[in-house]
Amino acid sequence: MNALEPDDAGFLRIEECCNNTGLIEVYRGRPGAAAEVCARQLEWAARLVGRHGVMGAGEHLIQPWINLGRLRRIAGDHEAALAHFALVVETLSAKPVRLGDLEIDAASWRALVQHRSLYDLLKNVYVVDSVKTYFVARDLTGALDCLRRARSLCGEEPFPLLKEMELLTLARLTRFEEAAALLQSNAWNNSGFHKLLRVTYRVGLHAASGELPRCKRLMEDLAARVLSMRGLSEPDDPCVLRYLHYLGGLASRLGLDERAAQIFRLGLGAAEHVDDVPCRVAFLDALIDAGVEDRRALEAARAALLDDCLYVPLLKARGMTADPAALSDPVFDELHAKLERAMVDREAV
Repeated sequence: MNALEPDDAGFLRIEECCNNTGLIEVYRGRPGAAAEVCARQLEWAARLVGRHGVMGAGEHLIQPWINLGRLRRIAGDHEAALAHFALVVETLSAKPVRLGDLEIDAASWRALVQHRSLYDLLKNVYVVDSVKTYFVARDLTGALDCLRRARSLCGEEPFPLLKEMELLTLARLTRFEEAAALLQSNAWNNSGFHKLLRVTYRVGLHAASGELPRCKRLMEDLAARVLSMRGLSEPDDPCVLRYLHYLGGLASRLGLDERAAQIFRLGLGAAEHVDDVPCRVAFLDALIDAGVEDRRALEAARAALLDDCLYVPLLKARGMTADPAALSDPVFDELHAKLERAMVDREAV
């Protein structure tokens, strides 16, 4: 925020600061403050639309609207949350779109989505965030119905996230054969990471079906392949961290303790590279639970990390509290004040 000049609109940088501030407030255990940031951001973006038109500023409405939906999911208002994730439905149905107090006609909205290449973003949010919401609501049938609607909307084009969410939903319903059939789709050939996911899910589904000897052989080969891959220790995509944690847990449950520890160590290094505190704690937990030789040193590292941690939800789950003085550091108020000044009506400027 300090880098913004007084007369610099800096739309993209202001938006990025808003998104991160909202995330910080969720981690500080203040979802209400996060919602206030999102609401102010939505009003700011609506003013930009009024001044520069839908094509000039309409895309800045999307992220705060989606983030408000995620906050409603956290609050347990699942129906309201789902409405926030359905922008792609309105887009494909040629309906006007209402984002807060602003309504955009169907033609202008569709032109914006096409011009800014927003279709993939809206499609991914619709599938992933909607299904997450149904999972939180413990409505697996609703999740499956949502995925069927998404398939009908999006057609038969390769869409890895759709296949992955379908697989996870069917697996939770213990419909393992149907889930495994989805692995035949060409969608899993979209990238090297998706090919890796396909093999990993195949191992997981075989394990869930009780085919343990075969699983162990597949897992041994998969673990060797992953541990020899270049770039996983310094990932660009944070999804790699979640993947490594899942893979290590799967190896552990199959009794391959040495492989599991190797994967968890790879994940810990990757989490340190990305500086992802929750993932660092998760990998430290896994290694400590595995009883590795340097357990004491890892316990000390975890204690130091948690002692300096301001992730309130993470600490709360452990029966711990964050340092009140650190949580009320004036820097947070300063950030909010700078955001508010950056988003005031700049007509005079």
